[in-house]
Amino acid sequence: MNLDLDAIANRLEPRFGRAAHRWVGTLRQRLDDLVEQWELTLGDPLKSGNSSVVFRCVGPLGDAVLKLSPDSYAVREEVDMLRQFASSGRVPAVRESAKGAVLLEAIHPGTLVEKMPQPPSPREYAAFLTDLHGAGDPAAAPRQLADWIDVLFNSATRRGADLSGSKRLRDDLFAVPTDTVLLHGDLHLGNVLHGGGRGLVAIDPMACAGDPCFDAVDYVLEGLDRAEMVRRRDELASAAGIDVGRLDAWCRVTAPIGATYVSNPVHSAELAAFGRGEY
Repeated sequence: MNLDLDAIANRLEPRFGRAAHRWVGTLRQRLDDLVEQWELTLGDPLKSGNSSVVFRCVGPLGDAVLKLSPDSYAVREEVDMLRQFASSGRVPAVRESAKGAVLLEAIHPGTLVEKMPQPPSPREYAAFLTDLHGAGDPAAAPRQLADWIDVLFNSATRRGADLSGSKRLRDDLFAVPTDTVLLHGDLHLGNVLHGGGRGLVAIDPMACAGDPCFDAVDYVLEGLDRAEMVRRRDELASAAGIDVGRLDAWCRVTAPIGATYVSNPVHSAELAAFGRGEY
């Protein structure tokens, strides 16, 4: 395989610094070792972010995905949390794992939900959330939702977001006890795949323990205008049996964060307005 090691190192460097170059220097040998150990036929690289490299492959159990990262702790956490969610059938099965590497079941067709011409219906998404939240043990979570929200707030603040309203709403939400589940934690629609007859499948969890409404916010806020966001909010809450008031509040907490990420200025403005309760 013709790997552009310089390009991989440059992609990983913003996350890992110069250590990315040292890690990439060992990548070919690491791949050779895993191919032999797990009896793989390695395929093409897949698009990934700044924390890992990912390859299509075929193993003894069929099509798979091989993921490697310099952050062995993050890989270990991902493996543990995918196994927590495994009984739901809504995450890829873990086939093998080693330090800094995991072999996952390939999902077919595997289309990113954010790329689908039509989004899943609120009823379909509610079934997905119900299955996912019914599987894991919140006591196994590596973090609490409050800690994860702080990370998101800090990142958004660095990008110039005004989070004064979000922080007030967050405090109000945490002041009222509610059910606690094992959350995926990062369920934007780029982390949800279409699995054909299997339905929706989640990847790349940032698992935490907290309010089940939190995992529903991205589906709502992916609506391109406030009318669509309100429709999704109300129909999803009804289908999933979750508190529409809490879902609305969590959407308003996170909408200003989302507004700093999206490239479409119209959608960004709609998110900011939703966060202010202007609907």
